[in-house]
Amino acid sequence: MQERQKHRLKQKELVMSIFSLFSTEFEESNVSSIWDITLPIEKIITYLNEKHNVLYKNAMWVYTQLRRYENELGVRLFQKIQKEGSESNFSLKIYQPFIYFFQKQHLYLSQKIKISNGAWDLIKNTMGRTGFEEPLKILLGAGSTIYHLAIILAKRSKEENIRFKIYTHNLGSLKQLVEPKTSFKNITVYTPAGKIDPVTYTIVGEDNEIYLKNKFDFIIQGTSCIHKGNLYIESAEEKNRKQTMLKECEGTKLLLLTKHELSDSPLKNRSPYGRVEDYDYVILPKGNTNPGVQKRYDNFLKQFDKILEAEILSWNYLIFKIKHQPDEV
Repeated sequence: MQERQKHRLKQKELVMSIFSLFSTEFEESNVSSIWDITLPIEKIITYLNEKHNVLYKNAMWVYTQLRRYENELGVRLFQKIQKEGSESNFSLKIYQPFIYFFQKQHLYLSQKIKISNGAWDLIKNTMGRTGFEEPLKILLGAGSTIYHLAIILAKRSKEENIRFKIYTHNLGSLKQLVEPKTSFKNITVYTPAGKIDPVTYTIVGEDNEIYLKNKFDFIIQGTSCIHKGNLYIESAEEKNRKQTMLKECEGTKLLLLTKHELSDSPLKNRSPYGRVEDYDYVILPKGNTNPGVQKRYDNFLKQFDKILEAEILSWNYLIFKIKHQPDEV
């Protein structure tokens, strides 16, 4: 029996679907930036019909739904490029600049979901091999990639009845972990002291005692930029906490990358907070990659060829174990 065609998607689902289309178009193109991608509204409507079996007959209704979602978030996500002669004849670009967490959580969405699922699978596989005792202690870093992992952890804890103690200064993650639909008997959440940064949507500060006094099963972070193996973060205030988590906290350390963090140059006016080899695992998405991104990724693999060992190869993600040199006596 053929599925009945829907008339529209929920606003969040619509936005996420369009961002997934932008990611796909970028990966399959030769442009240097995802902000160079322009999608005609007709192409978006066709994609929504084929992907979700939903038919938008009015192009302006799609844009109205997007604007309502933007107004609810309080940030711009899309830029409308109007064509002459028709109100309903327009294209969309991703709005620039993207500086707020509520914008970045949508960027490279497909890749973030892939590597978040990869992190979850690594956690499950490690539990199966070593017999971790519950509750698992997990330290989640800041950033929009980790936000998507928090969504998965909240869902899996309920479905698979696994107990977690989660420590995080990521307000996006906190929101997902304390929603009413979360299984509170399975998740306990802890946060450090500090002030709230409304741009990065994190708790920043110098008090890291809650992190330092605990031994974690997993410490999971993303990063803003990687250049020649050095790791950089855009927020100067967040650097101290991020560096403490990487250098001083104890636990198996996971670095989640969409591949777009790999750069030909370091962040301006920022010093690195660590290096790739400070982690135990690197998780990356698998699939089509934009030529420019692929070149930087190939250089990354070449640079770390001697220490990256394939651990898990999935249809959607790659997990590399980092081989550490034994401490000199």
